[in-house]
Amino acid sequence: VMIPILVLLSGTLAGLTLGYMSLDETQLRVLSVSGTPQQQVWAKKIEPIRKNGHLLLTTLLVGNMVVNETLPVLTDNVLGGGIQGVVVSTVLVIIFAEIIPQSLCSRYGLQIGAYMAGFTQCLIWAMFIICWPISKVLEFVLGPHHGIVYRRDELKELINIHSAMSHHGGDLQSDTVTIVGGALDFQEKKVLDAMTPIADVFMLSIDSRLDYETLAKVVRSGHSRVPVFEEKVGGNGQVTKQIIGVLLVKQCVLLDPEDATPIRDIPLNVLPTIPFDEPLHNTLDRFQQGNSHMAVVSRI
Repeated sequence: VMIPILVLLSGTLAGLTLGYMSLDETQLRVLSVSGTPQQQVWAKKIEPIRKNGHLLLTTLLVGNMVVNETLPVLTDNVLGGGIQGVVVSTVLVIIFAEIIPQSLCSRYGLQIGAYMAGFTQCLIWAMFIICWPISKVLEFVLGPHHGIVYRRDELKELINIHSAMSHHGGDLQSDTVTIVGGALDFQEKKVLDAMTPIADVFMLSIDSRLDYETLAKVVRSGHSRVPVFEEKVGGNGQVTKQIIGVLLVKQCVLLDPEDATPIRDIPLNVLPTIPFDEPLHNTLDRFQQGNSHMAVVSRI
């Protein structure tokens, strides 16, 4: 009678070892908050047990070792000792206490772990005196048992993998992956990576007049703000364009094109100047303050 019980107990401990240790603390925390209602219940049952990973692992391994060492003794008594006792106990352990339980727990680890949480907690209390010192030695040698924390590049690749495996139940679309990937890269980007080169910017000269032709160009550009430049002659005789402000297109609504109003007579908004190597998120914070929606990037 004891042999089947020990085989069952050995299989339970072996399966729980694989099942619990394959459930990372980070994964459990995610499931307890954003999983299905049933997954949330299961994860919350396992979290208190999984929190002290070294104690949990030590308890399950020591318990399994005791059971596996007891099993050959009983089979020797039943089968009369000899090689047959070793063979029978080995076959029983491998098939019914290793392969089958671990296969089940590797696939249904969350569900089985939740159902066995009470049993596991009682086992931890029963073996606490033996296993607690061992777990402390492990913690001293290996460090505390924390959940996996992904680096930015790892998290980005994980999202890409989920997108590629959408046919296996993933619900991340390519557009979502692109947006999330851009957000993860955002903190590393500089202003230089996002700016528009001055040669590609639609601008107006301070000496221009807002006649039909100029206003038509503004409309075709599709912009709500147009930088205004003034030509400056440097010491070497080279002519450069210096941006002196920005013209709001809405300022032109009440202007009569036949008047050909000089841009010089229209009040311009001042553009802030930012360094080219400033982090892009700092610039976004500036824009969100509402003082400006455009800036001039300087290399000086």
